[in-house]
Amino acid sequence: METKPKTCKNCNEKLRKDDRYCSNCGAKIVYNRITLKRILSDAAETVFGWDNKYFYTLRSLVLKPHIVLEDYVSGVRKRYVHPFTFLIIGATLTLLTFTFFLDQFMGNLEAFNIRLVERYNGMGVKDLDLDRVDKVQAEILKYFNIVTLLLIPLYSIFTYTIYRKTFNYAEHLVFNAFVQGTGFIFAIVFFYLSLITHPMVYSLTTLAIWFIHAYIFGKLFRLNVGMSFLKLILFNIMSAVSLIVIVGVMVLIGILIAYLK
Repeated sequence: METKPKTCKNCNEKLRKDDRYCSNCGAKIVYNRITLKRILSDAAETVFGWDNKYFYTLRSLVLKPHIVLEDYVSGVRKRYVHPFTFLIIGATLTLLTFTFFLDQFMGNLEAFNIRLVERYNGMGVKDLDLDRVDKVQAEILKYFNIVTLLLIPLYSIFTYTIYRKTFNYAEHLVFNAFVQGTGFIFAIVFFYLSLITHPMVYSLTTLAIWFIHAYIFGKLFRLNVGMSFLKLILFNIMSAVSLIVIVGVMVLIGILIAYLK
């Protein structure tokens, strides 16, 4: 039998007869005791429901990214997933996908590389070390999401410099967390497409992430297509230069450690 509570059990706000959610804290009003059916129903609604915060945030970032970012920095945050939670969920889903299906993907890619060598035999391709190429490609996929997470602070410096307007560095951290979190989902989509079609389809991931970056920041700063493209090029140049510097420093450190030993 349903018993209507008179006050919210979360914040003690008085409830009206027809309330389904607390007008003060937004909590759902619970009528019944916990049952197995209720647990499964709530879990399904929370995880798979279209009104789920994660799916709502993702859908909004695809359809109206500027609204999400402007809302979040202005204080409208209850309806959205925290940007770094959003980022970590995307990174986790990517990691799980690569963990379970990497061997299948690498098998398809290795078969493609062999066909490539056979087709272009005699043009210098025959000397290619396929085992080394496969290992490098596997390592890139395996650590793609980890590297992306570590580079978020650096990406934020770049976007703060390139798109500098009224937003501070911390707000750019939020923007880049949302952008990269969205990019992870697109990476998963292209990964699965590559499994059922052709392994080289996954190479479109980079283009997709570039598009997402230009699209979201372009919407946020009200840029036309040409200006969005120019700023994306500048962002990629800064990223490439930084990557070269980081790799160079790591090589020098390795040489120094080897010399000291």
